[in-house]
Amino acid sequence: MGGGKALGELEHWWIVGLHDVPLREISRKTGRSRTCLRKVIKEERGPRTDESGERPRAGRQPSLSEREVRLLVRAAAKGDCFTREIKTRFRIKASVRMNQRLLKTGDHLVYTKMVRTLPLTAAHKTAHMNWPEEHILKQDKWISTIFSDGKKFNIDDPDGFKYLWRDMRRPAQSYVHRQNGGGNIMVWGAFSAAGKSKLAILRGRQNSDFVFQQDNASIHASRETKQLLEENEVSTMVWPARSPDCNPIESVWSAMAAKVYAHGRQYRTVAELEEAVLAAWDVIGKEYLLKLVESMPRRCLAVIKQKGGLTKY
Repeated sequence: MGGGKALGELEHWWIVGLHDVPLREISRKTGRSRTCLRKVIKEERGPRTDESGERPRAGRQPSLSEREVRLLVRAAAKGDCFTREIKTRFRIKASVRMNQRLLKTGDHLVYTKMVRTLPLTAAHKTAHMNWPEEHILKQDKWISTIFSDGKKFNIDDPDGFKYLWRDMRRPAQSYVHRQNGGGNIMVWGAFSAAGKSKLAILRGRQNSDFVFQQDNASIHASRETKQLLEENEVSTMVWPARSPDCNPIESVWSAMAAKVYAHGRQYRTVAELEEAVLAAWDVIGKEYLLKLVESMPRRCLAVIKQKGGLTKY
């Protein structure tokens, strides 16, 4: 179908002169369609620009300005605050969810668990260096070693879990926590290449009368504990203090915590928590434990590479 009669110059300028009048009225006076009128007025006005001389983008305006995006990404890359804290600090109007979606689009940013660590002194690091150098080549020794430790589980959430944004191009951040503190239930377990022990739920306050362990945490290295081991002719290994990354049972605790607190689960009672913890311990298989035992030379090497510092384990 052919178009309507072409606009003459006089008619063109007549329409332009009426641009402030409603299109319906212009259409009635000129006999032209509103589509035609919009085209004429748009061509005459040309592209609109803002104060900076740039033409505004079509459609909905972005929730975050370019400056806010830069501030958000820069703060997240530092890895020391949550998205909500960033929003409050820089007074960003966009919602927390919007900010999170933007950060997820970054190639180098990831929302990850912050590494929990213990404060290490120079003496701790020296002990860490000496211990793996002595044991790194003793693979046969690990096969006959029993690894043990205690673990605290909370009703509401796992102890020490803290998630922050992290820049993958930078070293992983960590935060320090105290070795002793309150908790809902305390358990003790042990395993070797041959299998695992029963998981003990420790009632009341844990002291020398209740806890046995081979590392040098203060509760485990007391006089009463050492005396009990000697009386029962239990051979112990010298173990550097504050070195959870050397003890493979820490990997067992992490695997259990992932099951106990899967999907953000919380518990109403201690009894419910105990049941979940015992169930998580039951599914730990012998094949998995054997792999942990076989990882000991690699753990020793990692400590040496870190010059006594903390490792990925």
